[in-house]
Amino acid sequence: MPSVSKHEAVLEGLKNGTHRTLGVSVGLHQVTPGLQIPKGDTQPTPTLSAPSDLPPGPYTVIALDLDAPFVSWNVMSPIAHWIQTGLHVKQLGQALESDEPAMGPWAAAGPPPGAAPHRYVFFLYSQKPDSSPPPNLTGKPMGLGQRMRFDTEAIVKQLGLGEIVAANYFVSN
Repeated sequence: MPSVSKHEAVLEGLKNGTHRTLGVSVGLHQVTPGLQIPKGDTQPTPTLSAPSDLPPGPYTVIALDLDAPFVSWNVMSPIAHWIQTGLHVKQLGQALESDEPAMGPWAAAGPPPGAAPHRYVFFLYSQKPDSSPPPNLTGKPMGLGQRMRFDTEAIVKQLGLGEIVAANYFVSN
């Protein structure tokens, strides 16, 4: 099972201020770390905004559910909920946008009935200016099997991504 220890450390960094907070909006909800959002409100693809001190880009966002299927029994975790490369700061308001198709389109929150709230975490990685996804990773929608037990470190290596430069998360059930 892929390790989520690095992800847990980033969440701790959000709490203690050692990691920047990525601006995330889901529908009408402006996400602050740990905000609870009803899963029915998570259908729209999130919009992102960069921290004010972030250079123009490019960046990649990887959004994961760290708690599937249950917080106390997360054998399917992490589940990839979104992978978007080629993000750049596009506006004065720090909006992050991409002209590239999503490698993994947004999948709304979907914890099973009765589950405790799952954490949906957004990690913004620095991306090399001249990098693009390998052909074997583009053009086909990600199936559920590819999303479960997602090996984040492998995709980070395959895409040649740098460090996590900002993060945020919401909870939903």
